[in-house]
Amino acid sequence: MVSERVSAALAPRLGKACAKELLTRASAEADRTGCSLADALATLPEVAEHLTDTQVKRLLDPEGYTGAAPALVDRELGERRGG
Repeated sequence: MVSERVSAALAPRLGKACAKELLTRASAEADRTGCSLADALATLPEVAEHLTDTQVKRLLDPEGYTGAAPALVDRELGERRGG
């Protein structure tokens, strides 16, 4: 789940398969070395060509994981309340 936002950002530029493969490589590197996924992604030139370190960190920030969830909850609650 963490990497999905990075994959979505890279896919239009590199294609879905390439974006997924880069994330697989970075995830394996992070697991092997104990570094963060952001740091592992930063070592890949294919990622650095398209995303800055700041962009990668923002995409991996847990605050962004909820996506449209708040709006969906508000809409559902509004419908249940007759709004």
